[in-house]
Amino acid sequence: MSLNKKITKEYYNDILKNNVSLAEGVIKQSAENYIKNNDFPTTKDENWRKTNLTNLLKHQFSCAKKVNFEEQTLSAFNISGLKANILVFVNGYFYQEYSKIIEKNNSLQIESICRIKEKNPEIFEKYFNKTNIENANIFTAFNTAYAQDGAFVYIPKNKIVKNSIHIYNFTDGNTQKTISQVRNLFIAEENSEAKIIQSFHSLSINYTLSNIVTEIFLEQNSKINFNTFQGEGDDAHQINNIQVVQKRNSSFSNNIATLCGSLVRNDLGVKIDGEGCETDLNGLYLPDREQHIDNTIFVQHLKPHSYSNQLYRGIIDNKASSVFFGKVLVGEGAVKTFAEQNNNTVLLTKYAKSHSKPQLEIYNDDVKCSHGSTTGQLDKDALFYMQTRGIGEKRAKILLLNAFAAEVLDKIKIDTYKNYLKFLIDKRMTGEKISGHCYKMGECRVY
Repeated sequence: MSLNKKITKEYYNDILKNNVSLAEGVIKQSAENYIKNNDFPTTKDENWRKTNLTNLLKHQFSCAKKVNFEEQTLSAFNISGLKANILVFVNGYFYQEYSKIIEKNNSLQIESICRIKEKNPEIFEKYFNKTNIENANIFTAFNTAYAQDGAFVYIPKNKIVKNSIHIYNFTDGNTQKTISQVRNLFIAEENSEAKIIQSFHSLSINYTLSNIVTEIFLEQNSKINFNTFQGEGDDAHQINNIQVVQKRNSSFSNNIATLCGSLVRNDLGVKIDGEGCETDLNGLYLPDREQHIDNTIFVQHLKPHSYSNQLYRGIIDNKASSVFFGKVLVGEGAVKTFAEQNNNTVLLTKYAKSHSKPQLEIYNDDVKCSHGSTTGQLDKDALFYMQTRGIGEKRAKILLLNAFAAEVLDKIKIDTYKNYLKFLIDKRMTGEKISGHCYKMGECRVY
């Protein structure tokens, strides 16, 4: 297929437009208009300057189909000790027979968004696409126009969801290169609280593309702890866009762990539209080979007395590369804002690359904001000291890297999930294959 971007856009439109779509009417038309009038971003676009889509766009993806899926496959990816409400999606299709809701409540809704659209159209229409996310880029426009299904979580007023919500997303490209589209919608009503894990896994060794859009709404005094695990493998591409709206005194924490992926782009936007909000954003990324991981974050402080924090750490190996672009905007009326940004990366080879650009845009004086970024290699003095104490060089490096990652991992509030990640990362660093947990883990390098 030609690399001509106009042809590529038309090709994507042709293979996706016949899908049964969640969007209708004005919303779908708006997304289709964006596709018509815009193209895929290039390195000439400021927000994509260090992320080149050329390799992604040369693949002739086909629409993902519903495939056979067995319970033992799901069991292989379970997090030991985690008691959770479970939703299962494969290639963007909902598998009700493997989903299990253990927390029963007439108002609590943990379901496929497609089913909610039919069963509860009022709440679907109240929140769906209210962030106008279709205008973010052509990927979000394609998702808005043609996505068929995804996860829906509605936490009613005064409800604290005791058990975590785990949303499994599998890609299966065994028979062809596939594109999957997932559309999620999460709503926390006043005084409610929930912890959510969204995990991504590959069931095949083939080129795939996952195009995910998630909208999250937090009403007054609500809390959502949102965790994303990305482990789809060296041939997988993922474009992941999350948009969050916070109301007065709400608390949103986000923890993203990216263990692998040919190209992974995480766009996270948070609109703080109420006083007294707390926003805690954390990420750990470990690209290898020639993988590329991009974390682009935009936090808008629009009301007074709010707090936001960004802490991202990367371990970059071989010829891999990473991007961190974190922007904080503090509006004129957002006095007493406290905002911090930090991105730290360790380069393990002379070929590894890291691009970091924390940015502040402030329109009043009564704030406390800071940002920082470091890129370097492992501390040679610390390595030498550990070796003089009888620790081998390889083990010393692993201990230092684990300590570097620990500050991000320790912010995870679900202990079983945190232990699961620590286990995977430790095995990754020692080069041990883990059957089931991540089919690509056996291909990872030994640090």
